[in-house]
Amino acid sequence: MSLTEEEKETVIQFDEAGQTALVYTASWGMARNLKRAGYTPVKKTQGAWWFEVPLGALSIQGEKLTMNLDSIG
Repeated sequence: MSLTEEEKETVIQFDEAGQTALVYTASWGMARNLKRAGYTPVKKTQGAWWFEVPLGALSIQGEKLTMNLDSIG
């Protein structure tokens, strides 16, 4: 079964008290990029991967500002 582009979602979940984010992806390309960056899935099912990533490794890039997620809070 093939997923549509809309179904190949990636969700990043974290809270301000923790030091890591849980990244869920149904995108093979995103999973490949996370693996290439050195992260190993903490859970895997058919067509979905979960990665635990340090907040300092994640950033949000906007037109005017880039913010590391570990600076939130």
